[in-house]
Amino acid sequence: MKKRKKAIISILVVLLLLVGGVFLFLWYRNNEIRKQQQKEAQEERAKLQEKIEKAYAPLVKIGKESAIYQKEKKGYKEIGKVQIGMEFELEEEKITSDTKYFHVKGYDFYIPYDAVQKIDALTNDARYQKYLPQEEVTIKKGTTLTQEGKITFTLKEDTKAKVYRKVGTIRYVDYQNLLYPVEESQVQEVTPLDVSSSTQSIPVLVYHFIYLNGDPSCQESICFSEDQVRSHFSYLRDTGAFTLTTEELKEFIKGEIELPQKSVLITIDDGARAEKFIPFLEEYQIHATLFLITSWYDVGPFQSKYLELASHGHDLHNPGVCPGGQGGGIKCLDEAKLQEDFRLTREELGGTTAFCYPFYEYNDYAIEQLKKGGFEMAFMGGMRKVTKGTDLFRIPRISLNSTTTQDEVRRYVEG
Repeated sequence: MKKRKKAIISILVVLLLLVGGVFLFLWYRNNEIRKQQQKEAQEERAKLQEKIEKAYAPLVKIGKESAIYQKEKKGYKEIGKVQIGMEFELEEEKITSDTKYFHVKGYDFYIPYDAVQKIDALTNDARYQKYLPQEEVTIKKGTTLTQEGKITFTLKEDTKAKVYRKVGTIRYVDYQNLLYPVEESQVQEVTPLDVSSSTQSIPVLVYHFIYLNGDPSCQESICFSEDQVRSHFSYLRDTGAFTLTTEELKEFIKGEIELPQKSVLITIDDGARAEKFIPFLEEYQIHATLFLITSWYDVGPFQSKYLELASHGHDLHNPGVCPGGQGGGIKCLDEAKLQEDFRLTREELGGTTAFCYPFYEYNDYAIEQLKKGGFEMAFMGGMRKVTKGTDLFRIPRISLNSTTTQDEVRRYVEG
């Protein structure tokens, strides 16, 4: 009996040892598995964090169509969509593996980290942000904002936005550094903003030929020295003058936009040596419009984001064609010849709708023909400023000359 008990005890001990060994083995194995899983999870988190860190940049553009989100207590809520190519500035933030969305600077929404690509600079043209906002509106939830015919945002919440341009019942609102047209029916609340500081008049200044230092070959009154141009442009840059496009001037005249004090349109006539203005425009970041005689000069040398090209006629800058004054042909040539000239010059200039009268001469017939030819505004002389309501086909300009000083330019701009 004793032997049997001993045998049973031995068996139980062996079984306990076996069970204990199995338990220890399983515990050890599971512990190792957990450690491996934790290690793998840490490695995955590290890889994910590295991936998110590589995606982040102060400036980004959208690389694929994506939703946008608003942050809430329980996570992120989708509020709209954003299209490929749109650009944003991001808030600086500490990146972790949990950073699935980047906060867009200046706006209360986020974009997924995997929807963005790094860029060196923003190319969205936000010039309108120099206009004075006229109103603040609340855009209704569900409104779709479109830019150039493409859906860019569908608002899933009522959204406040500033209005920078008004055309009839359409308001152009600022959303993510772009202007979007919004119908009156899509707006539920309007708050007028103070625009009393906006300018009431704008000078349009005229340059002709620039001659670099050391080149005395031009002694005419419409020749400008390099030092003279630098003096004028440095004043404009240093005082923060807003140099306009012809389209912006047209919108000002029509009362669609409000512009700041020290707004000015810089124009250059003809095209001779005009390419030599470009380095100075780019250095001082001054926008200008070149009224080009397209039968005399090719558009190729005049390419710059700071230089707008508009028309001085294709082959109308010839004296003695019509009676009176210098005899510019726009006053009397038959309609077929004028319309062909307008067609050629607009074709060369990408469809411009801005025109400058050769010799600054015009009559009612010239204006009638310009309108038929697709032009929407025309510039002359006059030595006075432009105001709201100015006749779009009789826009006055102030001619500068070789003796015009920086102080004179200042008086034109600020007086």
